[in-house]
Amino acid sequence: MESKEKSYNLYELTDRPPLTVTLTAAVQWFFITLSSSLVVPLVIGEMYGLSAIRIGQFVQQTCFFIGIASLLQIWIGHRLPITEGPAGMWWGIFVILASLGSITGQSPKEIGQSLEMGLIVTGIMLIVLGMTGVIDRIQRLFTPLVTGGYLVLLAVSLSSSVMKGMLGIGYFAKTSGVHTGIAVVSILLVFISFVMIRSRFKYIRGFAILISMMVGWVVYGILGWTKAVQSAHSLFSMPQLFFWGPPVVHIGTILTSMLTGLILLTNLIASIAVVSKAVHVTPGTKDYRRGGIVTGIAHILSGSGGIVGLVPLSIAAGVIQISRIASRLPFIVASFLMVLLGLQPGVSILLAGLPSPVGYAVMFVSFTQLLGFGLQDFSRIALTERNILIIGFGLMAGIGLMFVPVEALRSLPTIVSYLCGNGLVMGVLLIIFLEQVVMREKKDSRS
Repeated sequence: MESKEKSYNLYELTDRPPLTVTLTAAVQWFFITLSSSLVVPLVIGEMYGLSAIRIGQFVQQTCFFIGIASLLQIWIGHRLPITEGPAGMWWGIFVILASLGSITGQSPKEIGQSLEMGLIVTGIMLIVLGMTGVIDRIQRLFTPLVTGGYLVLLAVSLSSSVMKGMLGIGYFAKTSGVHTGIAVVSILLVFISFVMIRSRFKYIRGFAILISMMVGWVVYGILGWTKAVQSAHSLFSMPQLFFWGPPVVHIGTILTSMLTGLILLTNLIASIAVVSKAVHVTPGTKDYRRGGIVTGIAHILSGSGGIVGLVPLSIAAGVIQISRIASRLPFIVASFLMVLLGLQPGVSILLAGLPSPVGYAVMFVSFTQLLGFGLQDFSRIALTERNILIIGFGLMAGIGLMFVPVEALRSLPTIVSYLCGNGLVMGVLLIIFLEQVVMREKKDSRS
């Protein structure tokens, strides 16, 4: 991994910031990781009919394995400060299989057991692909057209959830609409965050996200908008192996899982490429290979724990861009905190009380940075008729699929419904197909 153009970060990848900066940045990484991942186990737990105690255990499992996967990546993987978290596509598969289960007669427990096996098999496949160098060939497909399209589609795909969360829709009750008070507080938090990231004081600018999150949590506490926290039954507990029960072989689920893993390689490669820009280094072939191998290990861990499959999240680039702290050290500390959180049921339940609208409001600022990265990628290429057509086709198709109701896809074959239900993946695949096959240029004519 080589350094490239001049950096404006306060602390670079290998720097060791002062203790106070390290600890504060670590807490910021910790809450960002938590807020970007917490909603997934909560939603899946409710959808699969888990009790409040079991949902708490599911959250605990997720936090523990996120910490372990993050430490493995920073140690022997891509070695970049990239937050691990539940993959949106895996989340979608959990949701779709739960819906199909009611039709096919599978219980939530049986679906969970088949997904455990699917994740483990997928993890083994990703390790093999990483070791054999197949990832190298996939990485070459990620031109500025593809990474730019990926980031724009990612920002668009997240915008709906973020805005609904900021407006308080479904916060107090599943059927509740816009909550005026929550909407006003969210707007104020976004405004405060934007003001702080432009501050001339580097510490305020560097910890804008953390400060905004703490301010929002305090305001919600004062206004009585925080949700009741349940008591834990023990102070310490190890994660449960095979949360849903022993893995069960289901051919359809395994094939779907393996295809999902192949598609998620695009997520891994794009995340490494985007965060590398934020920390101003150029990733090498070995970095992509190691990242793929550890992502495979993370999938095996996910299957062993029964959680939603973990992948590197591109949001890390936005966090680094805002804080200007690219050092690995705070990220490592935050990853250890996630592991400890996964061993402390009481703390897990307490932090699960972080108001989701606060997390969404603060994340809004980071997501704008992701969109900016995508537009910067597009600015690096000549906007010829060919490139405009590729961008237009990819974005229109991808964004359009995001608005297709899930119910309308249930009549399609399972794997097709998975793909068509993910506008981000389909948009990226379409851009790659158009650029590399339909409108492929000769090497000597590329701009």
